[in-house]
Amino acid sequence: MQRRIAEMASQRTRMLTSVSHDLRTPITRMRLRAEYIESSETKAKLLRDLDQMEAMVGGCLDYLRGGFQQEIVALDLASLLQAIVDQFVDVGANARYDGIDHVNVLGSPDNLERAFSNLIDNAVKHGENPEIRVLESDDAAVVEIADRGPGIPQARRDLMLEPFERGDVGASSNTTEGFGLGLAIARAIVEAHCGRLTLNERTGGGLIARVSLPKTDIETNRNELSK
Repeated sequence: MQRRIAEMASQRTRMLTSVSHDLRTPITRMRLRAEYIESSETKAKLLRDLDQMEAMVGGCLDYLRGGFQQEIVALDLASLLQAIVDQFVDVGANARYDGIDHVNVLGSPDNLERAFSNLIDNAVKHGENPEIRVLESDDAAVVEIADRGPGIPQARRDLMLEPFERGDVGASSNTTEGFGLGLAIARAIVEAHCGRLTLNERTGGGLIARVSLPKTDIETNRNELSK
């Protein structure tokens, strides 16, 4: 029964991925045809809707594909996070890294970078002055991304980790950003690495996204990972 359930879930994922991918073809055709519309107002509205559809399809493909089949290597999580924070600072975000200098985990560098970039981006957009901390226990590396934003009510925190759930329920439906996939993708990547992602209240207000990943004793080249 477990095998049949796993096969059914895999088949459903493949089907949804195929449908999402195939939707890009008619969207492209509609975009080309929209260029011939004479009314500038109607054309602008249609192109905006197509932008939204394309963003949703792209988000679905990102979530469904996951990209978890990439090679797993030993990496320095602290160096990876410092590099991600530096990228946000370079584009004007007031983010700060504060934590240990070195801790090794096993994982896909690209996927973990994607997961933590999603979490930090969420803190930058909805919070203020996010702080990224890395701690370690006997068997785990723990990453905390804390912000000073409005936070999320406790009753909705688990729900916000599900696909297409958004905290800004009053946001305009015309926006092409924020379809509620960032946290879901981050959780899927973390769980694929045998880790856990939780959302917690920050003392004094705000939110803490906490990620726990298993540590490894395999050494890494920190200089290579921080490039």
